[in-house]
Amino acid sequence: MDKDNKIPSTVPDLIGDRVYLRPAVPEDYAITYAWFLKSGPSSQTCRPVPIVTPEEMVIRQRNKEKSPDRGDFVIIDKDSGRLAGKLAYFNLNLLNRSAEMGYSVDPEMQHRGIAREGLTLLVKYLFRQMNLNKVYAQTGAFNTASVALLEALGFKRDAVLRQHHFHDGKFHDDYVYSLLKNECNF
Repeated sequence: MDKDNKIPSTVPDLIGDRVYLRPAVPEDYAITYAWFLKSGPSSQTCRPVPIVTPEEMVIRQRNKEKSPDRGDFVIIDKDSGRLAGKLAYFNLNLLNRSAEMGYSVDPEMQHRGIAREGLTLLVKYLFRQMNLNKVYAQTGAFNTASVALLEALGFKRDAVLRQHHFHDGKFHDDYVYSLLKNECNF
């Protein structure tokens, strides 16, 4: 946020050692939504999800009105130039200077540190350029990779949402994690 508490009008590309982030464009959703379907929607969100084709998702994104309370990015692998993941912040609350984050990585590119580097870049942007005080994320307790990632980045578990996530025929707990600006060590 700038000194007048406004959201920046342009979002810079965010560049790391092995990846960079750029704002998502509608055409990216054909790829990222295909990953979502391949990985199993109920494993990635506890919210109802419309099941459409990747092409229909592109059309939906083209027709979607821009929202001032969210930012969508893709993670690009520098070596290959390949789209490797997707990140977003949403539920931006300017009064509380907080936002929720979500993330996913191409199933073929997982376990390579892509989500970690991408999240690090996004968190730095949210704390430094947007002057947020807190970022948070929600994940299923069964998603041990996501839990490990958040904890490795210094996020603290704030809450357990009991039996909040229906997946594989049964209810699971969801965890809510947060990181405060003054706790961020990267």
